[in-house]
Amino acid sequence: MLKRSCGLRLAASTALALLACGGAGAADSLDPANPGTVKIGSLVFGDNRFNDFSVRFGGLVSFGNGVATRTYDSLDLTKSPPQLTIASISVGGQTYTDVVITVTDITSPPTSSGPVTDLVPNDPLFVDQWHLKNTGQPGRDGVAGKVGEDINVGRAWNYATGTGIQIAVIDDGLDIHHEDLKIVAGKSWDYRTNAYGDPSSSASPHGTSCAGLAAAKGNNNLGATGIAFNASLVGYNLLSATTGEYGADSVTKDLVSNHIYSNSYGATDGNGLLAPSDAAWRAAIDTGTTTGRNGKGSIYTWAAGNGNGGNDRSDYDGQANYQGVLAIGSLNDQGLRSSYSEQGSNVLVMAFGGEFCSTHTTTTVDVSGATGYNDGTTKHDDYAGQPNYTRCMNGTSAATPEASGVVALLLEANPALGWRDVRAILAGTARKNDPANPDWVTNGAGLKVNHNYGFGAIDATAAVKAAPTWKSIPAQKTFTAAADIATPLPIADDGAAVTSSITVANSGITNLEFVDVNFTSDHTEVGDLEITLTSPAGTRSTLAVTHGCVNPTTSAAVPCGATMANGVRFGVVRLLGEAADGKWTLSVRDGKAGATGAVVGWNLKTYGY
Repeated sequence: MLKRSCGLRLAASTALALLACGGAGAADSLDPANPGTVKIGSLVFGDNRFNDFSVRFGGLVSFGNGVATRTYDSLDLTKSPPQLTIASISVGGQTYTDVVITVTDITSPPTSSGPVTDLVPNDPLFVDQWHLKNTGQPGRDGVAGKVGEDINVGRAWNYATGTGIQIAVIDDGLDIHHEDLKIVAGKSWDYRTNAYGDPSSSASPHGTSCAGLAAAKGNNNLGATGIAFNASLVGYNLLSATTGEYGADSVTKDLVSNHIYSNSYGATDGNGLLAPSDAAWRAAIDTGTTTGRNGKGSIYTWAAGNGNGGNDRSDYDGQANYQGVLAIGSLNDQGLRSSYSEQGSNVLVMAFGGEFCSTHTTTTVDVSGATGYNDGTTKHDDYAGQPNYTRCMNGTSAATPEASGVVALLLEANPALGWRDVRAILAGTARKNDPANPDWVTNGAGLKVNHNYGFGAIDATAAVKAAPTWKSIPAQKTFTAAADIATPLPIADDGAAVTSSITVANSGITNLEFVDVNFTSDHTEVGDLEITLTSPAGTRSTLAVTHGCVNPTTSAAVPCGATMANGVRFGVVRLLGEAADGKWTLSVRDGKAGATGAVVGWNLKTYGY
């Protein structure tokens, strides 16, 4: 039981001296001249900040377990009486967190108020981080970025900074000793020994740079700024393991403590080959989304892939197109799809990877010392004298941890969000970038969507502002229906498309979240095929296009083969919010002369509520 302090009664025998942090770092306190009155230093409410006002305290509602989950105070006027949540309180030398009190009235008005403005971190490399704040910074080629083409996080930092959120970076390694990363001691995993340990590798900087984009420490007058700059990190060096057997293990490790798993890897890029996921990995993702975060579901961000160039689509990657992950594409500093970023019906949203180091890429941390991307002396495109940092991180590999950072902000702003809530918020608040692109359509739920961009560029501020009042999505339902194909449907060689339909009825799903298309064809050269799905609302989703395949080692042209003979699954997220009931049509066309085959069968599995 807490002792009385300063005469402020919180419960029958409980009183607290308030020394909490306000929204902008200003202190809250008990007003000694007015017992029962709390002086608020600064509080963000809606789009405005209110400074130096007092409220009369009614009673204690709850307080946390001592682990900070927020960096700001908040006032909830929807409750009766209104409730004030104070981030952190020191009582007799002990800190209590997330203290919620009722408020009976405002006893003195704010001394000042005004609109919330962007927080500008004091980290010296922040000025180069165009993906956080694009002011038109030029790249190494001298071409200026397009002002405003960024993740719009500055204002979001008034509401959340990732405090209390833990991100697992599954990659080639993580420099757990880096000066600018907040690492959870003893909880990283070394797959070289398959035990808790040090996953660092001076020869493997990729994961460290990803971690910095997600959560490099911010406002510490050092280096770069991460999107969730108060979040904690662990590293799992899956890609440094000598075998590939640990993929399923990595996405379920420490489900109790990890909120987000950031995955900047995937199928081999550029070869055009189908890359199905294995059953053990899918089962592991399902375990994470159902049991992670105490049943609210772990969030898995996944790189959409860097193989664009005529051969690859993210649709072909059985991990990136799985319904339990969020596939993230990459934009450059002009707000256009990065030249390497793969298209797909599975792509949810876009973050920023830039193009190449010789033009403009992202600034983040590097492994400590002279190894890694930047040795500080010989890399003319990189930072001289700063080997712990690099401006040469790119790819959907860079975009994915940025999305992880935004998710961390959402979970701080509203810890009750389920993983499916996070997906819906990111899609619904995304910004329509590159508006002149002809692929933009409005789906049956009124959402703008594009095979190049998913639902658009992540808007961190819009997403974070939506989070606190978000109403949780109901429990997910699934419904499966198969096409009635008694005999295979021949596909004309380099001719007209063959179509097949499924009518879904009584599914109970009025808001789709995802659709699996399981397709089987005996066509001897699947690279010839163009496959599209049309939903009952009329939204078309491209699942495959006519393309070539190459040997991933030699880059020599090779047949794509009959790899759909045993069935292949495609995943579609672009129908978010549509109804499942109605006529679904699959269209298959052979776009090259030569090889032939038929549609053997297909079915749908719809997910939604």
